[in-house]
Amino acid sequence: MKKIHVRDAVGEVLCHDIARIVIGKVKDTPFRRGQRITAEDIPLLLSLGKEHIFVMEPSDTNKMHEEDVAAALYALCANDSIYPSEVREGKIEAFAAHDGMLSIDVDRLNAINGIGELTIVTKWSHTAVEKDDKLAGMRCIPLLLDTSEVEEAKRIAGDEPLLKVVPFTVKTMGIVTTGSEVATGRIKDAFTPIIKERTAPFGMELVAHEIVTDDTDLIAEAIRRVKAAGADIVFCTGGMSVDPDDLTPGAIARCAERVVTYGLPVLPGSMVCIAYMADGTPIVGLPGGVLFSKPTAFDVLLPYLASRTEITKEDCVKLGHGGLQ
Repeated sequence: MKKIHVRDAVGEVLCHDIARIVIGKVKDTPFRRGQRITAEDIPLLLSLGKEHIFVMEPSDTNKMHEEDVAAALYALCANDSIYPSEVREGKIEAFAAHDGMLSIDVDRLNAINGIGELTIVTKWSHTAVEKDDKLAGMRCIPLLLDTSEVEEAKRIAGDEPLLKVVPFTVKTMGIVTTGSEVATGRIKDAFTPIIKERTAPFGMELVAHEIVTDDTDLIAEAIRRVKAAGADIVFCTGGMSVDPDDLTPGAIARCAERVVTYGLPVLPGSMVCIAYMADGTPIVGLPGGVLFSKPTAFDVLLPYLASRTEITKEDCVKLGHGGLQ
């Protein structure tokens, strides 16, 4: 790039945006890349502290302009579940095209951010987002970046988008409430209203509810009945602690083809059981902490469950970092 004093810049073409910030009043870009400088522009440029501008030179041919880098980085993420902002001040932002769970390939993202002077900055993966939420921003640090860094980013990214918004497709749920104290009416079921409240933003509807005493056979039968009633997911409440008379985890295991975990590195609500039936229907045992706290492990898991994203043991282990709610 060639540096030119603004008083000698009339007729030259800007190669980058110039921002104006007045604290509490204005943040805009009165000068944009590609704009040709006129004599009338000189006082404003000087008032913005710009005594010099920069123009491109032939020696810059192996470099990419910051706006072109931003566009290239967005292309590594582009898919139908997101949409871009316009390029401004060398940056592009990505927004959600619909409600869902933000899913990011964090390993590839980290590898790209480790290349050098280009950056893709995102929200946390596996969190719920709403349509038009801002998800990520892409830019490089210098005005001009060596093209080799962008080529390396493309190599790492491959053919799959780095991020996407997975829609919430689970629409029906069932609840199995366990505990003799609830079944006999000695205490009121407090779990069901809370589950309905927290699943409502995800579009879930309660289609079946069973209340049973602390009996492994009865709990297992209730899980199967709730599933048969059309529930896409089964929540079990009560009987989830380590007390010998807490039988819900055993009943869940009896109905499941595989149990992913009993216990989660998330607090509060760590005594969660996650299992899957033979047809992939999740069964989730919820501990008492869900009654008293928000957020809990239940809230962390809901985006996975509502988007039909399979939860693995590896996913569970990773939740320990940031798992203190």
